[in-house]
Amino acid sequence: MATMPNPIELFETEVQETRRIVAAVTPDQLTTPTPCSEWDVQALLNHMNGSANYLTTFLTGSGPAGATGSTSALDAYDAATGAALKAAKAPGALEKKNQGPMGEMTGAQMMSFAFVDFFIHGWDLAKATGQNATLNPKLIEPCHNIVAPAIEFARQAKAFGPEVKVPADARPQDKLLGLTGRKP
Repeated sequence: MATMPNPIELFETEVQETRRIVAAVTPDQLTTPTPCSEWDVQALLNHMNGSANYLTTFLTGSGPAGATGSTSALDAYDAATGAALKAAKAPGALEKKNQGPMGEMTGAQMMSFAFVDFFIHGWDLAKATGQNATLNPKLIEPCHNIVAPAIEFARQAKAFGPEVKVPADARPQDKLLGLTGRKP
């Protein structure tokens, strides 16, 4: 069995990659539909920030302060993800157990799911806003290793849609996207 990479490193790497995408979103794109049919770009950004805030609450037991007086999507993203990373780096945060969406979980498990959320939604955001939607190839396998065992639960919870079939010889990115209900 392969050793899982450090969930803080996975999340931090993806937060930085997605930050580049968030920084390029223009105000006129906020109402653009995304591959997540129920969300436009603004709703997707709100979801991602909400996920980071949930992670902070999970790890600390209290909500983050959030951005004050900011209307910028990037400022809100930075505040939410910065608070989550700070909480994750606190001593004992990854070992701490709490109730999560799949029952009792460790901070490391919750952080891994947050990484998946940002990795897949980063693609959604890039696709919706016409940006480069190529996933970091070094993060595809770790994401797949987290998603695959939980895929049926995630589908039942409506976190992912039904699998989109891709050719057997498809790129790893396309296989992951298909697994999570996205049309590559």
